This record gives sequence, structure tokens and C-alpha cells, in this order.
Amino acid sequence: MRFQIQFGKDMTSVIKGFAILFMIILHCANPKWYDFALDASCIETIIKYHDVFKLCVGIFAFMVGYGYAFSKTKDWRYSLQHIKKLLIPFWVILLIFTLPIAMLHNQTGGLKIVLLNLFGINSELNFLSWFVAFYIYAMIVMPFIARLIDKKPILYTILLIVVSYGLEMVVHTFYTYNDFTQRLFDCLITPIMLLGYIYAHLRLFTKIKLPQHWTMTLFAVAIIVVVFVMRYHYRSIFGFNLDFFYAPIFIFAVLILFNLYKITAFKRVMMLLGDTSVYMWFFHALFFTGAVRWFYQPSIHVSGNLIIITLWTTLITFIASYILIKIQTLITNYISN
Repeated sequence: MRFQIQFGKDMTSVIKGFAILFMIILHCANPKWYDFALDASCIETIIKYHDVFKLCVGIFAFMVGYGYAFSKTKDWRYSLQHIKKLLIPFWVILLIFTLPIAMLHNQTGGLKIVLLNLFGINSELNFLSWFVAFYIYAMIVMPFIARLIDKKPILYTILLIVVSYGLEMVVHTFYTYNDFTQRLFDCLITPIMLLGYIYAHLRLFTKIKLPQHWTMTLFAVAIIVVVFVMRYHYRSIFGFNLDFFYAPIFIFAVLILFNLYKITAFKRVMMLLGDTSVYMWFFHALFFTGAVRWFYQPSIHVSGNLIIITLWTTLITFIASYILIKIQTLITNYISN
């Protein structure tokens, strides 16, 4: 007996759930971002291995391209709607939770810095806001990219990946650092986004049929272990981000497990994390961003143990994000009516 991989909206949320969980682990496990002492017993091991969770960036970039492939119009209107959908939660965090606190210590950086932060070009007020600039860039270029790839999928995908990698090398080699060149460099994780688009366009995941057998569980778990081991040892080759390979392989393994088993409760948890991932992305940055962490970080100082801190940070970030989404929905519905 065989089963066919299903990758609907529920699994999209699950994948994003894993990605946001990895992101919080990644950031909570960096001792440099704490203003209080941590237990020395767990720091060395966590520092050694925590960077493997940076796979979250590749997963999110892949999902941007993957999700775009299913848009019906692929035009400017679609792009503007989705840019707005990202800017609303980001601006809520920035204007309500960040700016007033930064102003108390005169750490806003001035009007120019605030304006640059509104679109993720500068990250002094939210050190994870680079994704805002990347997403705006993605929504601007994807209408053109999609038209090309739809004509000759394999040829134009390979060509665009090569061009993106070449531009990344040029920026890295010749341009001096400033807000704009750094964001340009960040945006050139385009190859992973392109890979997500072509995977969706060709239905590469959902064409797969696998034996419905317990050995598939071992196979999927082995894939995940290998991905993390490989990422620990090999992150890039000649500047090419190897998450290009790791992200879809990890996603494939997760799809196998969640298609093979119902695991309803766990799936529900991961879907909730995925559905609130945008708010969680920007909200947990409050605990580590230099301009405001003096105010927010004490709320996660429940222990010196990084594991406990990570669990607590994840919980309160999720609760806060869930509440904010509910409030946003109520306000949106009220305005619409």
C-alpha cells in the first residue's frame, strides 16, 4: 500500500511552525544577546550547535516562493496585498511596542532611522526586520520571475539562480557595508525562493508516492538527522548557501511524517505556531534588540538555563502573538462592516 504526499494549507502552517520554532531556539541560544548571567553548564554545548537552527531562514525563503506559485493572478495587486499583510503586524510591533520604549532612552536614532526601519532597511529598532525588506523585494520581482519560469521552468530557474548567485558575490566582494547594500545582500537569498517556486510549479512534492510502512518513519527521521549534521559541518560552498538543498529536504521529511501519521495534537500545535509565525517573528525580537531589550528582556529572565528561557520565550511570544492576531481580526472585521 502506498500513500501520496499531501501539501495543503495545513502542512504549510506546520512547516512554518517548525521554522519559527527553530528561529526562536536560534536567537534564544545566543549568549551575546543577554544582559544577565547564564548558567555556564549548558552554554558551551548550546553555542556549539545552535547555529544549525538557522535553517529556519532557508525554510521561510523557500515557502515564500512555494506559496507564490499558487497565487491566481501573480500581479502587482496580489503583491501589494501581501506586502500590506506583512507590514501590518510589523508596524504594530514597531509603532506600539518598540518606538515608545526606545524613546524613553532616546534610542530611536532619529527620523531617518525610524523611516528606514518601517520598511526593514535598517534594523536598529527590530533586528529581525530584514525579512520585511526581503519580502517587499520578493513581491516586487516575483511577478516578472513567475512569468519567465512559467514559460520554460527548468531553463529560466537555473538561469535566475546563477544570476542571483553572481550578484550576491558582486555585492559581497565590491560593495562597502551600509543599510542598503546589506539589505541587497540579504535579498539575494533568491535562489532558495526560486527553488520553492519551481517545486510548487512542477508539483514535485505532491507527485511523490511512498510505501505506507514503518520504515518510512526511520527514513524521514534519518533525513532530518543528516540535514542537521550536514548543516553543522557545511553551511555554504564558495558563498552559495547550502540551505538551498537542506530546506526542501527537511520539508520533505516533515511531509512524510505528517502524511504517514495523524499525530493530531502535535500537528495542531505546529499549525498554531505557523499561523502566528509572522507576529512571533517580530515580537520575540523585542527581547534581544538593543534599543528595547533593557525593557523586555527581564520578562524572560525566569532562569539562567537557556533551555528554560527558550521554552518560556516561545510560550509568551506565542500568547502575545495570538492575542494580537485576535485583536487585529476584530478591528479589521469592524472596519469592513
